[in-house]
Amino acid sequence: MMNPNSHGGLLPTLLAVFVLVHAAVASLHGVHHAHHVHHVQRSPNALEAKFEETKQLLEKRASYIKITGVTGTVQPRLEIRDLKKNADQWNLFLLGMQRFMAKPKSDPLSFYQVTGVHGRPFVAWNNFQPINQAGFCPHSQILFGSWHRPYLALYEQVWYQNVLEVIATFPTNQQQRWKNAAATLRMPYWDWAKVPPNGEASTPTSIRDKTVTVTTPSGQQTIDNPLYSYNFGTVPSEMGGLPWNNFPVTLRRPVANPTRSNNNELATVMNQRRINMRDRLYGIFSSGASWGDVSTSAIGVRTSQNGNNVDSFESIHDIVHTSIGGESGGNMYYLDISSFDPIFWLHHTNMDRLLALYQVISPNTYVTAGKINRPMAQWNAGEPKNSYTPLKPFTKDTAGNYFTSEDIRNTRVLGYVYPETNGNPTAASVRSAINSLYGPSAPSKKRHYSTGPFEGRPFRHGDQHTVLSVIANKYALDGSYVVDCFLGHSNSTKNMTSASYDSPDYVGSYGVLGMMKADRNSSNPVMTEGCLPLTTALQGKQISGELKSMSPQHIEAYLKDNLKCKVIGPGGAEIPAEQVPDLHFYVKSCPVTPASSPEELPTWGEFEVLPEVTKHWPKVGETYTYPKPAAPAVPASPESPSYGTPSVPHGTVPVAPPMGTSSPPANSVVPLYPTSTPESPFHHPSEEPGYCQQKITIKYVDEAGNFLYSEEK
Repeated sequence: MMNPNSHGGLLPTLLAVFVLVHAAVASLHGVHHAHHVHHVQRSPNALEAKFEETKQLLEKRASYIKITGVTGTVQPRLEIRDLKKNADQWNLFLLGMQRFMAKPKSDPLSFYQVTGVHGRPFVAWNNFQPINQAGFCPHSQILFGSWHRPYLALYEQVWYQNVLEVIATFPTNQQQRWKNAAATLRMPYWDWAKVPPNGEASTPTSIRDKTVTVTTPSGQQTIDNPLYSYNFGTVPSEMGGLPWNNFPVTLRRPVANPTRSNNNELATVMNQRRINMRDRLYGIFSSGASWGDVSTSAIGVRTSQNGNNVDSFESIHDIVHTSIGGESGGNMYYLDISSFDPIFWLHHTNMDRLLALYQVISPNTYVTAGKINRPMAQWNAGEPKNSYTPLKPFTKDTAGNYFTSEDIRNTRVLGYVYPETNGNPTAASVRSAINSLYGPSAPSKKRHYSTGPFEGRPFRHGDQHTVLSVIANKYALDGSYVVDCFLGHSNSTKNMTSASYDSPDYVGSYGVLGMMKADRNSSNPVMTEGCLPLTTALQGKQISGELKSMSPQHIEAYLKDNLKCKVIGPGGAEIPAEQVPDLHFYVKSCPVTPASSPEELPTWGEFEVLPEVTKHWPKVGETYTYPKPAAPAVPASPESPSYGTPSVPHGTVPVAPPMGTSSPPANSVVPLYPTSTPESPFHHPSEEPGYCQQKITIKYVDEAGNFLYSEEK
């Protein structure tokens, strides 16, 4: 036997700890895997080599980034206009952003590297080497909502460290003032759907101003606004090139001569699209669908649209992206480079907030089990995932253990809440906030709306809720595309540009967020579905006398003659809808039961397709049938938690019914977890390295540390 003292005191201890930990981990994971131990005689040289290998492994494990969010007391993330009301916190927010952006690109915690995790430059981060030339962001996947949560916490944590570094540069006698401001400071969000205060634009000037005045250790200074853009300096070759001839500064709705952002047009477009985006949020919150179904836009994940759910938060997220980036090709227009625009983080923090609100009103639902539908940096297509899947590359400790969706089910574990989830929120209190923020509230009589869209009115008994559903291939084009919708007798779509949607006939726009280079997999396209609500526009048409009533027969006849759509692709060119691969439309309507109190939401009846509206639209109005997954060669694994719909056999999912029908086709239940293949080596989520199913007890205390209550997840 070797003398352990010959290696010093520390390494044998590390080795012993490693052996014990390895044994414990093997024991814990024994519920999923069979382990066979073989006793092998090793020579001193072999033991020496094994010891060195173990030491290097331990050193590597100790180099992972521990993501905690901002530690200390749990504090609310505020809407950006509310944060600005606190001058000291706003000052620190901007200075922290400025310092964050100035960190060298070689730093793993620089703005460049942290934002680059989302998409390009498709390189390793946090010791994770991509297995595909792709980004880590799981758009149109079941983990879209939960994956972004630790990502935002990482961003917030690193930005906050920069805030603390800024405070240390102030004179000693001033630092306490700034420490007091930082104690409750968190990243803000931008609520692009709420009614802006005092008649302001829905896009705050604080995001659009090119410069800003701040208080620095040497007094007041005017600096480049860190919320306006990010400057790459020299664009790294690993980025693979940027739009606008590799322009090194992020752009929004860019124009040429000279190349620059058009933030005025951005403000106009967001104003014109706000009401329809508000209606979409209100429709989702009123749908009664599961959290997993409303979090992602992907067909094949949501399958049959979960009964009456017709939209998703991710789908609304897409139109915000495309509206900001613009058809002329700003950064937010392309999924793979969007995160470098600082507005991305304000937008995604709001998306996290919306998903957190939905968790409160639908507390017994969460991530839906499903399969990855396209190759990603951390996963291959076809791999099954669920709420215990490791959210790579985000580690919760320096040993390399990844967060799971279950770990971050409650935002408090990452140090933050939102105004609506602060304290002890209830479903009733959150529904009340949703009614206040996103419910239609305009007067129903004597409303003159010669310019701009009708604001909407509260629902009444006998009303119908009508939507234009859009089925789209997410990666059909090189870049994103937008469907603009108009409703009225005039020929509103002719020669209309994206900057002039001030007609009363304009309803809203539907965005499909793509990448700089299309992922054209014709045999397995990434199909998505969402909708544009038509109800508010129809109410306006009834008030103006164009529409006789809100009855289904009058609505269908009116829409057949007056509903118009146009597709705007990359570069701003109109594309005939039938030339966009896999693009389909249909209209459906349902009766509405108005809310009985301010703490309740309206409910939808059964949607019925109005086939006459789109049947004359070439190809795109034809009935679309969801693709049926091929049955695997072997049954699903019997060992798994209970996921998905309880009305079908364990390990299976229902196949969606054909469009316009309410019954699934024959033999519509197929196994959820197929056999493994070389391209997809896992046939059950638990087989992925790092998978860990666990229960977490969360204890809540007040600011004095007194126990309030606990819950088990």
